[in-house]
Amino acid sequence: MRCHYRERSMSDANAKQVFGFVLAVVMCGWAPSVSAQIETWQMQVGDMRVLTVPELARVAVGDGHVLNAVTTEEQEVIVFARNEGSSTVQLWQRDGSKRAYHVEVLSTGVRQSKSELKQLLAKIPGVEISEVGDKLVVEATHLTDRQQEHLSVLAKRYPQLLDLSDSQGWDAMVLLDVQVVEVPRNALRNLGTRWSDATEGGFTAGVAWENSAGSIGARPGETVVATEMGSSALKGYFGINALLSARIQALSEVGAATILAQPQLLARSGSTAEFLAGGEVPYTVTDSNGNNSTQFKPYGVSLRITPLIQASGAVRSRIEVEVSSIDPSLSVPSGPSLKTRRTATEFNVQTGQTLILAGFISREVSRNQDRVPGLGTLPVLGAAFSSERFQRQETELAIFVTPHIVEANHPVMQQRIHRAQAMVAQQFPDAPRVNTAMAVEEGQDLLSRPDWALPVEPLSVLLQGGHHE
Repeated sequence: MRCHYRERSMSDANAKQVFGFVLAVVMCGWAPSVSAQIETWQMQVGDMRVLTVPELARVAVGDGHVLNAVTTEEQEVIVFARNEGSSTVQLWQRDGSKRAYHVEVLSTGVRQSKSELKQLLAKIPGVEISEVGDKLVVEATHLTDRQQEHLSVLAKRYPQLLDLSDSQGWDAMVLLDVQVVEVPRNALRNLGTRWSDATEGGFTAGVAWENSAGSIGARPGETVVATEMGSSALKGYFGINALLSARIQALSEVGAATILAQPQLLARSGSTAEFLAGGEVPYTVTDSNGNNSTQFKPYGVSLRITPLIQASGAVRSRIEVEVSSIDPSLSVPSGPSLKTRRTATEFNVQTGQTLILAGFISREVSRNQDRVPGLGTLPVLGAAFSSERFQRQETELAIFVTPHIVEANHPVMQQRIHRAQAMVAQQFPDAPRVNTAMAVEEGQDLLSRPDWALPVEPLSVLLQGGHHE
């Protein structure tokens, strides 16, 4: 209530006007204030809410299609949620005060869906959930591909889920140690392996003193242990797969086996690692118009491995192996033919365990006959003037796969980096450095850098053109 008055000369005022002026001032001082605060709450379609308002005078609803309000004799207001949307409710009391409410009406099941979503998202570590209106906003970083796949499935199932997580997946790395060996079938049976159900590994151990200790490398299933004894360094190794590797190496050295490929592949969990050792054969291809073109087909040892780390720590992998070679016995005008052996399978193993694939049998039969010209073709006496040699050879291809879950700072990975740097330094001692190493700011904590990082000059020394001693 506003109060206006005009000053008048006291000589013109009478007692009645003075009394009215004083009464107006008193009324202005005691005028009730109007509340401007707005309360916000949510309802679901079909819900109702009871408001107790003493000395209720009037009720107004902004959108009657969304809300409906009914008053009772007990000075109560019952608000009904009719349809999805938003509306306002205003209440006036007899003393002039006012209450305002902003109501959001959600569809049936939204509240229950939000509760379900929060329970499901709580199982994914590193996820932050915030509620904005009828939406659940998810923010997260350093999620794996599998966790992001779970979020995508939830987003399709629940439309109110808004996924704002980082799209880059951070998965562990898997080091795949693969050996492709071709051995005679009789020698393959002596490797201590039963192809039907499991592998029979072995145990071996060894030690090396002083300079020889640095040359021991970790093989699949082996662990290198270094100790100090007096002034000499003692290093040992042991592992369940060491005996199997030693036998394969022994067969290869005597010529009874051939190691076709021995790659070590590093792949992210869920990604595919590929390997090809061989070449490409040219082929002549004729199109429908009679034009000739040359295409190339790869041959050799081809590997495609896709590892996936399970929650239990096991490694599930899909492997595709193809071994092909040129067949000189068969050739067509378009190009030579290829002998191919191929397999594809999925397997589950624990980290460090070896899977063996076999059954790629190759049979070669040769027959040579030497005879004296003329006499060797006689019906009866020809056998005395001829000789025949028959040779049959069977070989079987065996593939050994050993996955290891590793990280960048894993001791085995650092040992491999040290070994590679030593080999490069030995082969190219005076090779010029093309790239420039990253400079280190002064005062930076060098302990945070991995121990295999190359030493570089501080930035201030590089800018001055000097050398840091």
